[in-house]
Amino acid sequence: MLTAIWIIAALLLALWSLGAWGLHTLLAADSAWVGDLGELVDRVPYAEVIDRWFPGWQALMHALLDLAQSTLGLLGGAAPLIVWTAWAVGALGIALVGGFLTLVVVLLRRDERGRAAA
Repeated sequence: MLTAIWIIAALLLALWSLGAWGLHTLLAADSAWVGDLGELVDRVPYAEVIDRWFPGWQALMHALLDLAQSTLGLLGGAAPLIVWTAWAVGALGIALVGGFLTLVVVLLRRDERGRAAA
């Protein structure tokens, strides 16, 4: 059981590290690529049908793209600090949960052995 706990913890840590790498790559990249997505919004198929259900959706999408571009531009300089802090908090959380589960298993095993001896 202990092996399973720590294998799962190691896999979660690997996935968390992969996500942190992806976030760092996204934040450190030039935010100009977000502006190019505006052309895709203009070429969405069945835009008229969508506009009947959600009037003004294209203007909203363009505003959200502008907001995303400016936010990515602002966060780009702080990307290493943001990512390392988030990674450290998550990795510590994974290690603490693994340690807590290990403690629970050890205490339950000790309790079972005490009952069997009595």
